[in-house]
Amino acid sequence: MKPNTDPDLYLSLIVPTYNERDNIEPLLERVHKALSSYKYELILVDDNSPDGTAQMAESLASKYPVQVVLRTNERGLASAVVAGFGQAAGRILGVMDADLQHPPEAIPAMLDAMQGGADMVIGSRYVEGGGMEEWDSRRELISRVAKRITGLFLPSVRGIKDPLAGFFFLRREVVDGVKLAPTGYKILLEVLMKGRAAKVVEVPYVFRGRERGKSNLTFKEELNFLRHLSRLIWFQGDAKRFLKFCVVGATGFGVNFGGFWLLTRLANLYDLWALIIALEVSILSNYTLNHLWTFRDKSTGGKRAFFVRAVKFNLVSAGAIAIYYAIYIPLTRFAGVYDLLALFLAILVGLVWNFSVNFVWTWKVRSASTVPTDR
Repeated sequence: MKPNTDPDLYLSLIVPTYNERDNIEPLLERVHKALSSYKYELILVDDNSPDGTAQMAESLASKYPVQVVLRTNERGLASAVVAGFGQAAGRILGVMDADLQHPPEAIPAMLDAMQGGADMVIGSRYVEGGGMEEWDSRRELISRVAKRITGLFLPSVRGIKDPLAGFFFLRREVVDGVKLAPTGYKILLEVLMKGRAAKVVEVPYVFRGRERGKSNLTFKEELNFLRHLSRLIWFQGDAKRFLKFCVVGATGFGVNFGGFWLLTRLANLYDLWALIIALEVSILSNYTLNHLWTFRDKSTGGKRAFFVRAVKFNLVSAGAIAIYYAIYIPLTRFAGVYDLLALFLAILVGLVWNFSVNFVWTWKVRSASTVPTDR
């Protein structure tokens, strides 16, 4: 293999660490072998590991192109990556874990994709050819649920199969001048949301089981992920839209209740008919307010588009009613759950259903920052 002398492929590989001493030497050896035809530097950002991780890496600096950034006052994988970006000299910035669950042997294929014109390349577990090896069911469940939640509330990354990966490469221009302030360990999500990647490619790899040491993923980090996600949702603006949707829903409850009272008390209408009419009036009221306020920026087209969306909104609302019963009846009849609590849970799930389906179907919301991908 001929040495790669393309200056645009000078790689700065950022590796955040905490208590990874036993993995450092095999990591450096395998990375060096994988990058034998590339010019690269490895920047190890260590959060003052008590096991001597930084010292181990420094002892190998004469053999491998590694530099150590020792942080004594900060903690966290994502912020360590941002610190590494600040020290990097390469045109290509790479991120991977130190525990060898990201195989260094996959790096050349990812760099080939960069050379093919990608602005960002993600090592993906969820595209064809990728996967997870020796991962416990709890970790896998957490990963898949987090991925689903991310796709639901951040439509701009919905086309990415593995938006929570920790193994990725990007051109420096993607984050130059961008203020990154991630919380926890999901730095890729921050870069996808705030960076300037016009073309994202996902390259498959198999996530390996940890050979040495123990995982640094804790319950605190999982909470940090939720905090980070909520900030990004607000950053994208969809949280504000969701709050508007909730306000409209509250007015719909008033219309439904008030309409039922008027029809049964003043018009002496049979209660079942009154219930149906009041419900439909509240649905149409909600649709009109969402059309004029919540989704005003997406309510384009003429009368035909208005009525098509109204039909869709009714169908989504019918689905929500089915969800109410599907949750409320089993919880109260078979699980013995207090009826008001069961009703609250049913309404909560129905609300998420209503918003998300109307979001992506009725008004077909697509963020302006949606990232094009090749898979």
